[in-house]
Amino acid sequence: MRLFLVVLSLVFALRIGSGAAGETPKPGGTLTFVIPAEAPPSLDGHREGTFATVQLVAPFYSVLMRVDPQHSSDTTRFDCDLCTAIPTATDDGKTYTFNIREGVKFQDGSGLTADDVVASWRHIIFPPPGVLSARQNYFSVVDSVEAPTATTVVFRLKFATGAFLPALADPFAFIYEKRLLDADPHWYETHIMGSGPFRPGVYSIGQSMTGVRDPNFYREGQPYLDGFEALLAPKESVRVAAIRGERAAIEFRGFPPSARDALVSELGDAVTVQTSDWNCHDLITPNASRKPFDDVRVRRALLLAIDQWGSSAALSKIAILQTVGGIVFPGSPLAATKEELQQLAGFWPDIEKSRAEARRLLKEAGAEGLTFELLVRNVDQPYKFGAVWAIDQWNKIGVRVSEKVVPTAPWFAATRGGFRRGSGIELPGCRQSCS
Repeated sequence: MRLFLVVLSLVFALRIGSGAAGETPKPGGTLTFVIPAEAPPSLDGHREGTFATVQLVAPFYSVLMRVDPQHSSDTTRFDCDLCTAIPTATDDGKTYTFNIREGVKFQDGSGLTADDVVASWRHIIFPPPGVLSARQNYFSVVDSVEAPTATTVVFRLKFATGAFLPALADPFAFIYEKRLLDADPHWYETHIMGSGPFRPGVYSIGQSMTGVRDPNFYREGQPYLDGFEALLAPKESVRVAAIRGERAAIEFRGFPPSARDALVSELGDAVTVQTSDWNCHDLITPNASRKPFDDVRVRRALLLAIDQWGSSAALSKIAILQTVGGIVFPGSPLAATKEELQQLAGFWPDIEKSRAEARRLLKEAGAEGLTFELLVRNVDQPYKFGAVWAIDQWNKIGVRVSEKVVPTAPWFAATRGGFRRGSGIELPGCRQSCS
């Protein structure tokens, strides 16, 4: 049940030691940034779907390909990372052959080959028993991944699809070392070993992560920074204070308008604001294996109760929730138009008609006066705000909801365990490429 609004990203960067757009980058310095979360459930990008993982550890890893970082607002443009060129499909669109860079090294000095790329993608697409893969279903189209040579990787698809290459550019798709995966497929949940621009420094669980420049990085002259420090800070007040006091230079995820306006008022020209719609949506997910959520009428009623269009203006003033969108974020060439969205349940323009249908469905399902507990991740923006909003929306159709707020790692553990610690509905953190 995908109920929420596409998030509006409000990103703040202090102009400390940074040049304006178009200037030649100057090497050196350490970037300190804040991440609005506690310790992630693990360090394994293949297993996790939270920004808390990807922002913390992505600097240590390479990926096969990515959205072009020079044109990141255009999600239809791609760039090679470990590949040497974006391939054209052969075999009637069912085969993609990637040539892999030579001379790339992992941080332990081992050379990276096509075997490591294949092992990593098999870990994502065909995980062994007992191993979780957050994106396994994205790649159900893949029939096999092979390495015919040390510098060649071949993906063979069951059928042709234009969605395959964009899926490969997922920022969580870290390339791991085959030797380590073979020895222990869970190793990367608690360890780091990549071929990215930075080497791991000190990890203080729940507090911070540091990285230092890898002098052997395969992109000549990069990274420009000597290092970075990521501060884990789930409370907005702590993050705002860090930027105000120049303890941190940036938050990559976003602040609500009130925090933005306060920082701009106090810091003036010392702060830069970037605003854009995210490729991200929040989900409310009922456990459909439990009563009464196994009844599609109940799930549909909960969806119909939420006023997407009417709530946007109010939420945008207090949270990083603004633009109404569907599965694909507004502005994308693949996004649904407003008119198309309004044909879907949960996006009807007449909220009173929608809620009347929700009440009818609950009565028909014998679920009038429904009560349940909503499991909420302990992050201010937007989950705790979104939870209060959703609870108020459900109250308007006679559904009474309490909330249980838990830290990031326990939230993921509870949801993966079938909500054993809750009563059937979760309000998750961002999934997919939303960090």
